[in-house]
Amino acid sequence: MSTPDIFWFIPTHGDSRYLGTTKGARAVDADYLQQTAVAANTLGYDGVLLPTGRSCEDAWIVASSLINATKKLKFLVAIRPGLSTPGLAVRMASTFDRLSNGRLLINVVNGGDQGELEADGLYADHAKRYEISDEFFRVWRASMAGEGGAAGFDFGRPAPHGRVAWRPARPAGSLAQLVGRRWPGARRSRHRAGG
Repeated sequence: MSTPDIFWFIPTHGDSRYLGTTKGARAVDADYLQQTAVAANTLGYDGVLLPTGRSCEDAWIVASSLINATKKLKFLVAIRPGLSTPGLAVRMASTFDRLSNGRLLINVVNGGDQGELEADGLYADHAKRYEISDEFFRVWRASMAGEGGAAGFDFGRPAPHGRVAWRPARPAGSLAQLVGRRWPGARRSRHRAGG
């Protein structure tokens, strides 16, 4: 029986002593984010979640800024399929995974507040967001496997030559395990990003 992985949270939207209020609030700055990551690493947490959302600093940039401050901490970076092309996301994930020596995990966020999603440019209802996600990771897996020509992305921008030039630190099949997918077709659609 394996032991569960225990993760902490990087407060990319700020932090407070009291949940749901600004009382005792602490603004986001690079030093505090690094202090939080180093504390989680030192205390033996397996990783940290870097959330996505309108009120959050960018998860990729924050996670990248913390690589050298930690040695074993995994980074669970939240992404929203449809806000970037799969090719760009694959390149970012591969680069991050190599630079962090294989410490990347991906948290797929399909839901959220409709107004927030639209403010980011994603005008899709619940069902369409899950279709986008399935297509996004079909292209992701094909790109990781070097099959770029076999995958086209249905956002009006085909990717006939999409492939990752720089390989991730780990084999594509183990890169970025996806978590948190809940919807009626979840059993059918649950998969790992790398294949």
